Amino acid sequence: MQLKYSFKKEWSHFTRTGRLFGIIAAIFSFALSQPLMFRMMGAIMEMVDLNTSGADSSVFASVTGGMAASAGTDPFGGMDIGMEEIMSVYSDAGMIFSSCISTFSGLSLLIVMLILMAASGGEQKKRATIVPMCSGLEYKNYLLPKFVIYPLFTFALTFISVIVTGLLCNALFPNNHITSTVMFLSAAMYAVYMLFAVCVYMSIGLCTSRPGVAAVLVFIGQSLVQSLFVGMGLTDYNPFTLITLPTYMAMEGFDINASLPSIFVGMGISVVVAVLMFFLALGVLGAKKIDNTEEERPEF
Repeated sequence: MQLKYSFKKEWSHFTRTGRLFGIIAAIFSFALSQPLMFRMMGAIMEMVDLNTSGADSSVFASVTGGMAASAGTDPFGGMDIGMEEIMSVYSDAGMIFSSCISTFSGLSLLIVMLILMAASGGEQKKRATIVPMCSGLEYKNYLLPKFVIYPLFTFALTFISVIVTGLLCNALFPNNHITSTVMFLSAAMYAVYMLFAVCVYMSIGLCTSRPGVAAVLVFIGQSLVQSLFVGMGLTDYNPFTLITLPTYMAMEGFDINASLPSIFVGMGISVVVAVLMFFLALGVLGAKKIDNTEEERPEF
């Protein structure tokens, strides 16, 4: 009975406060806006290419590439390249797809964590759980809805958003279309990673009652750990494989079959860690519980 009403309370808290629509906007808006933004930039490049000479177009390409890099939407990394190279990239559906979906584990994840602050330790911070716990609410019934509703909703929304991004890229850009295998596999990988990241964030936030600090730790920590793993060549058989390999999967000549064991192991580890995060939060909150009904006995 407790679990039933805990799910009802958590779902009402999720929907009636607008957090559900906030998460949809945080993830799905990037699925729509990123391909359209790249298409608009490609159209601008085409118009400029028709009205500039070779030398002038090189200068414009250099300047435009720097502006795009400062805005965080440049697939070239701010390199000085010619207009022909830029035009070829802005017509490459696979490369644009890889650049677009990378935002799901970056800005989208950060916004999701900020939206879920109230559910990920904010209640403990505001002392809103004292009365329910004193009334007999068990921690497992309090935590289970949180680790079911929010991660699974993020999982489903990310899966759909990655597919929408792939379909838009195939429709808007003429070269190197993404195959259905790459599209669905990338969607599954990013969806599992987002589930993993949300569970880690919620566990840290609930254990510390500091959701803001947990959001900063997870956002910065994942970037540092991923960069460290890539720098050491450890791109396989870990959770960060799920957001590293999609960058290369859309490239021509990439052998997906050879990477399937690494992908499945990365998914398995991510799911196992996500489940362990629930038990970690349950154990920490249980250890913090104070039994006010226990009879105090004299020491002597």
